[in-house]
Amino acid sequence: MKLSTVRLGRDRTSAARLQKKHCVLLPYPDVGALIASGDGWRERAGAETGERHRLEDVSYAPLIVRPGRIVRLDLNYASRARELGWPLPEAPEFSVSYGGHVVVGADDDICLPAEGQDVDWGVELGLVMGRRAREVTAETALGHVAGYTVTSNITAWSRPDGIPAPRASATVTTPTGPTLVTTDDVPMGGRGLTMNCLVDGRVTQKANTSELLFDVATVIAHVSTVVTLRPGDLITTGTPAGAGTGREPDVALRMRTEVVSSIKGVGELRNTLVR
Repeated sequence: MKLSTVRLGRDRTSAARLQKKHCVLLPYPDVGALIASGDGWRERAGAETGERHRLEDVSYAPLIVRPGRIVRLDLNYASRARELGWPLPEAPEFSVSYGGHVVVGADDDICLPAEGQDVDWGVELGLVMGRRAREVTAETALGHVAGYTVTSNITAWSRPDGIPAPRASATVTTPTGPTLVTTDDVPMGGRGLTMNCLVDGRVTQKANTSELLFDVATVIAHVSTVVTLRPGDLITTGTPAGAGTGREPDVALRMRTEVVSSIKGVGELRNTLVR
């Protein structure tokens, strides 16, 4: 089953079940609220017969409009480690942000300052928690996952007065969506999925989720020893080699730069970075 959050006018959104050419609105403001509604959310999402809209008539809001927390994996592909010249981590390394996230929809523009910032980007497999998880094992972790989505962390690093600064000040924007594909429609653990990133039509990343250093089950088990994961929390699983940086001359940002991040069978983000 594919779920999404669609915009209904300027200030209203709705969770929706996607069909081939239309979507069925669900009585929840977004997919996160649907999942947080408690046990049986999948059955409710599949059974609702609400208002219908043609897909060509809707726009996609962030999949989870106000995520409670976002867990971001750091180095999780060997190809990325080689690219950076870093040693492979012995365990998943991650950061957690609580509230105040800048999340945008699958086709939204991302506005950047005209000058004074460098920008990084990279495609990532995202997963959304469906059940509370605290100190779970890798053997049981996948039972806590609601489904998978596409994410792309767009990070703008401060560079005051044109002088590169230590990476202490950054604004992270997280495009997410357009769909959540539930676990019954994705290979176990989200493995074997081809992922790509294109910048203005040029392929900058191509990898497969089978290349993850730490698979989804291991990531959840490890993170859950540190924080309590709750329904609707988002985990981004890291980006492979080729993750862009606006400091490189051959991929320097123009006034408008289109970044397309896709994972086969899951979805596609098509965001324009606007100076």
